[in-house]
Amino acid sequence: MEVGDSQWDTLVEKVLSGLPIVYPTPNLPALGCLTTTAALDELFRIKNRSPEMVVSLAVADVEQAKEIVDVPEQAKQLLSDFPTGSITLILSAKKTMDARVGGEKVAIRVISTEISQQLLRTVGPLTATSANVSGIAPVSNCLVAARALGLNEKQCLSGYCSGEPPSTLIRCKDYAALVSGKQLEVLREGCISKEEVNAWSMKMI
Repeated sequence: MEVGDSQWDTLVEKVLSGLPIVYPTPNLPALGCLTTTAALDELFRIKNRSPEMVVSLAVADVEQAKEIVDVPEQAKQLLSDFPTGSITLILSAKKTMDARVGGEKVAIRVISTEISQQLLRTVGPLTATSANVSGIAPVSNCLVAARALGLNEKQCLSGYCSGEPPSTLIRCKDYAALVSGKQLEVLREGCISKEEVNAWSMKMI
């Protein structure tokens, strides 16, 4: 997708000023903002989301993830063995973050959409919650999603998403002792099944 320099600069400016924006991921449009208190306040307001409902973060790659969370070798291997963006992994934060993004444990998703990777490399990690009002079914068109949230085209990286199942959300009790499927807890089954996760874990024995 082509984005003009002026449009791109405006979008980046919106993000850096603390405003939420909509951007594409492989499955659904995401509502993204920085992890500052003010930006999260605004995101949770327009999404009408309870502050107890933690949101995940999107990163461009594992190296960017390492700036905010600890990424054990087993976790890195898990992410690399499945398609990029198919897994959201809960990892230990390097420093305590806002409770609305998990505090000491943060859910990280590496995004494979090229234009969104470019955005993340420009502004840093962004929230990756679905771009819809809580309780309302999400849509696949980023601009339609943005308008439904009361945002305009200047707060949207246009694109169409597949509408396929979300990423699979995984928590691990102890990566150092990752020797059975019991160590990996699938909190939300998405495009990767629980059986696939357990089969991968058994190979680590």
